Amino acid sequence: MTTLLDACASLPRAGATTSFGSHLEDHRGWAAGHPAPPGALHRFLTFWTRVHGVLSLELAGHFTGMDFDPALLFAAELDELLAPRP
Repeated sequence: MTTLLDACASLPRAGATTSFGSHLEDHRGWAAGHPAPPGALHRFLTFWTRVHGVLSLELAGHFTGMDFDPALLFAAELDELLAPRP
């Protein structure tokens, strides 16, 4: 988790802090003392849950028969997650 938190903290900062980002300021025990700002914590959670979701659905075979390439979906999700935020 530390490696992904470090990566999220090193990305360009997001714009204004969201209400969830503010919430994370006081609810960051799961980050094991990582000094990442709330925006990076939010980005980490978004990254982790979206990638986990796509991988879980693919591994469970839920994309079978949907007539699209799951690898392209995964790549698109990574592109979106790593794109600079306004």
